[in-house]
Amino acid sequence: STSLLDREHPDDMDGGTESLAGYRSVLNGAHPELRAASSKAEEIAELTERVTEWMADGVEPDEIGVAVRYMHLGKEIAHALERADLPVRLLGGTQASGDGISIGTMHRMKGLEFRCVAVAGVSDSVVPLTSALTPVEVDAQQHQEDRLGELSLLFVACTRARETLRVSWNGEPSPFLAAWQGQG
Repeated sequence: STSLLDREHPDDMDGGTESLAGYRSVLNGAHPELRAASSKAEEIAELTERVTEWMADGVEPDEIGVAVRYMHLGKEIAHALERADLPVRLLGGTQASGDGISIGTMHRMKGLEFRCVAVAGVSDSVVPLTSALTPVEVDAQQHQEDRLGELSLLFVACTRARETLRVSWNGEPSPFLAAWQGQG
């Protein structure tokens, strides 16, 4: 996941910039699985198929997390998983307790950890979320800070995976995924 941040130099809030120089993770998994889909329905169907494969390989439902930028997509994924007879719990919703595949926004995933994580809907108009960005012509500095905030949000979602990370989108991929192109 650190390759997402390789080209960025976030402000450290003390007049300098942050760096990942020397950073080492204690866990090393496979390269992220990158999956493009031609439509949202196709993306959700392929995600459902992949989650089913993880479970067939012995991964328990509560060891699987699905992160999305907005919960409407999370609910659509939950319905697809439920139609496949897979247990689901929506983080932050009424189903937040109990066992099941955890589905939540990228914000809700902070602090959680799963064996397998699918980050879905990482399309160009969603990550970064256009409405979360100050227009560059209004304030270039704030625009850059907003972009870094959106990149950090994706980074947090991706670092929830201990073993397997799957990132998917429909249409055009997020520009943040350029660091991973060719690795999927």
